[in-house]
Amino acid sequence: MNLKKAIVATLVVSSMLTTLAGPIPAGAKAQEQKQSDHRTIQIDPKLAEKLNQAIKLFAGKDVELQKVGKRELIHNKGTAGLAEVRSVDGKYCVQFDSLKDKEIILWVGGQTTIDQISKQHQEEVLKWLKVIDAKYAKYAKKKYAFEQEVWVSKLNVRAFNPLDRVKLSKEKRYELKGKDFSTFSIDFDDDGQLKTDYLRIDFDKKELDPKLLSTVIAAAKTAFQHKFEMTSAQLAVNVFPITAHGKNKAEAAWVFHDGKVTVYADPNTGEIKGMYNEFGIRVRDHKGISEKEAKEAVAPLAKKLFNIDMNGHSVKWDEHRKDYYFTSKNGMNVRAALDANKKIVYICAGKAADAQFDGYVADMEVKSK
Repeated sequence: MNLKKAIVATLVVSSMLTTLAGPIPAGAKAQEQKQSDHRTIQIDPKLAEKLNQAIKLFAGKDVELQKVGKRELIHNKGTAGLAEVRSVDGKYCVQFDSLKDKEIILWVGGQTTIDQISKQHQEEVLKWLKVIDAKYAKYAKKKYAFEQEVWVSKLNVRAFNPLDRVKLSKEKRYELKGKDFSTFSIDFDDDGQLKTDYLRIDFDKKELDPKLLSTVIAAAKTAFQHKFEMTSAQLAVNVFPITAHGKNKAEAAWVFHDGKVTVYADPNTGEIKGMYNEFGIRVRDHKGISEKEAKEAVAPLAKKLFNIDMNGHSVKWDEHRKDYYFTSKNGMNVRAALDANKKIVYICAGKAADAQFDGYVADMEVKSK
């Protein structure tokens, strides 16, 4: 994965991916508070100086930052330290890797207004929202209108360069939002010519296909003996392969949350593709769990959730992802993480099991009208 794709992937999944599993513990509220405290990060003077320099480069002026940042709920090895800090006035933000041996600035952003986006591009984004809504959200009757505030950001192109200096990309990324949706577009040459990147539409229970929600609830019970009580659901669609590369397929996923479990489903079929328990603690090495034992632990659930018979699958420990990867020449691949008691922390199949999984579980054939 190249630099831009690595950083952009964090933008896509930062609100979607978490480490997860086992039956949900009785002390979940206490763990939620502990997790919240863990997400808070104090900004020391040395880091604050680097962040301030990056903000000044973006804003063209000195901007006062808050003293405390917030870690994202992303736990794969590549983004374990992802965090952000906002300005005191809330108009600017810096995202960085907070690991002490790195403290790498990834991107810098600030507020602008919708009138900075051409009417033509606004119409294009609205068309995509309506096309996606019509294809997958037949139970919802949404009206799409943009808010005045737009978020614009630039990547640090030297994020993984040994030189400890920030250089912001010419490319700009814009987040256009409205009631129940957010969309992202890219201006590659800073010339006002935007390409629609990805879109996310939010839904509540009454807007969902009851059959789909029942499938999600049943999957949570099967995987974790958990009573799933949905707090939010998103339909996430990546149209960049179409808008930028001329392909005829986008990528999509249904993502369901209840604060304890996250579920991914295929928008085309309604099939479950990923289950994550936000309070599971996965093992970070495979010294205590052999590959054979891992397969024995994962196979029954893979059969129940995905109807995958893993008898013909080989298994390997993925040192980079810190989980187990099950492959088959003639079948669908599976990926899973376990806790110290060999309980499932997360399990996913197909595109969701790919090493470079970026939040989408299925292809979507659709064209903007």
